[in-house]
Amino acid sequence: MNLIWVLSLVLLPNVIAAAYYYFKRNYEANKRNAMLQKEKTEMELNFLRAQIHPHFLFNTLNNIYGMVMENERAGQVVLKLSDLLRFSLYESSGKRIPIGREVAFLADYINLEQIRHHNTRVSISYNFEHIQNNETPIVPLLLISFVENAFKHGVNATIGKAWVHISLKQENETILFEVENSTPPKKSEKSSVAGIGIENTKRRLALLYPEKYQLNISETADSFKVSLTLHTHD
Repeated sequence: MNLIWVLSLVLLPNVIAAAYYYFKRNYEANKRNAMLQKEKTEMELNFLRAQIHPHFLFNTLNNIYGMVMENERAGQVVLKLSDLLRFSLYESSGKRIPIGREVAFLADYINLEQIRHHNTRVSISYNFEHIQNNETPIVPLLLISFVENAFKHGVNATIGKAWVHISLKQENETILFEVENSTPPKKSEKSSVAGIGIENTKRRLALLYPEKYQLNISETADSFKVSLTLHTHD
């Protein structure tokens, strides 16, 4: 019995030291892995953000060139494009912005498209009036890809009449965002009007709002619809 007691006194410090070393090493490894994952996520988000909408800005600049003799319309385009660039370069770098600012950005974008498609061939409508709290935080540039997709793969790809309907409603901590547009005739049954921007947005949603969103995409022979329900609570 005394031998066991003596051995316990001798071995106990070694056991404690070994346990301490094990848990410390495990803690440091987990901490290092968490930091690497965070860095990877931030790099991926920055990469996705950089791909969201450069083609639209170049298209708009080309339109300005064709409108230089129409001072009033050209002036409107320049002002709205300036707001878009300011938002993209300076305001969208934060992790969250007020939803009111995100909506203003979307409205500027849609207004530019209305100017571009000022003929009677295209019907464009949007409703952002049902917002309960303009200060509700949201990830910047999260919704624009759905709007871009509606014009790029719907309106701009259609020779005949085309239409786009966009709405955003916000109540308490829930946002309902819908974009529906007409589509050109399909070349095959497997063709789709969902672009790479939507795939990028899906990845951003999965990274930034895990288990806090429902995304439904439906496609018929002549229309394409996106419905996003977003829960903004922490």
